[in-house]
Amino acid sequence: MAQGSQKFKAQRPGASKKHQNKQKGPKKGGRIIAPKKAQVIQQQKLKKCLEVAIRNKIEHQVTQKASSSLHKPLTVVKGIEGKGNPAEARPGSSSK
Repeated sequence: MAQGSQKFKAQRPGASKKHQNKQKGPKKGGRIIAPKKAQVIQQQKLKKCLEVAIRNKIEHQVTQKASSSLHKPLTVVKGIEGKGNPAEARPGSSSK
């Protein structure tokens, strides 16, 4: 058998296999799995809303206690949340 050439099946010219360009490895971007029930979404929204309300209430109580114990009025300074020009928020960074 080693002396003869191998026999191949005849192929039609138009029936060649087409290779699809698939990405190898994991896809980019976040993975979001939709919940099966709408009730789960509603519970998550309620939980988030309650957490925000509780945090705001605690902050308010702390500022009230701090301002009552000081001789001069207390001023609360909130951080910059990206409003306005972003270059002003970060003076050390360059825009090159």
